[in-house]
Amino acid sequence: MGTAPIPLIMTRPVEANARFVAQLPMSLSKRLAVIESPLIEIVPERADFEIGAGEAVIFTSANGVRHAPDGQGRQAFCVGQRTTEAAGTAGWESVFCGQTSDALVSSLLAAPPTARLWHLAGRHTRGQIAERLTAGGLPVTRITVYDQALRPLTSQAKSVLQHGNPVILPIFSPRTAAQFAQECPADACPHIVALSEAVAAAMAHLNCASLEITSVPDAQAVVKCLEKVVARISLG
Repeated sequence: MGTAPIPLIMTRPVEANARFVAQLPMSLSKRLAVIESPLIEIVPERADFEIGAGEAVIFTSANGVRHAPDGQGRQAFCVGQRTTEAAGTAGWESVFCGQTSDALVSSLLAAPPTARLWHLAGRHTRGQIAERLTAGGLPVTRITVYDQALRPLTSQAKSVLQHGNPVILPIFSPRTAAQFAQECPADACPHIVALSEAVAAAMAHLNCASLEITSVPDAQAVVKCLEKVVARISLG
């Protein structure tokens, strides 16, 4: 008799969930039963701005790229490989500036671009990129091009969490973590994979069966942690 798949509750926006699940190795995906429960929905925001031909932008997520104008060959300084690739596809001359906001800030302050800079981002951001760069002598105008609206856990996700069997949740942002901590049933005891220490801190009071924090903030590191959690559950 085969072992029943372990529920994997995906809490990112729908498109991000699909991308992540698609890159799971077959050896892992066949052990998991994916349950969609986005805790954040990406909502476009209208913004009145115009980026000049010789100006440049900062992108800290692919959502920023998606809701920005076409690049038309202008320069974009990006956080994360996927954001960099998305910007290149959208017509920007994209420059990878590390995996974190801190890395991007350090990179731009070490070699300041001469072009005027715009940070095209979501309403809820971390890292205070525009403020830190401006304080460092590199003026940046921050423009909100999308919102990250909070959503509740689905009834299916809540039911699985209350069932008592092992449940795994990869959590990718502190805001999603805070929303999950608020929505999580009191008697739940999930296995959580957190993308960073900041993500884990937002769920510090939760009763977890296990908590894994990735070594680096990227999807492949999350996959490695998921493999570790699945192996631990199987041995238990």
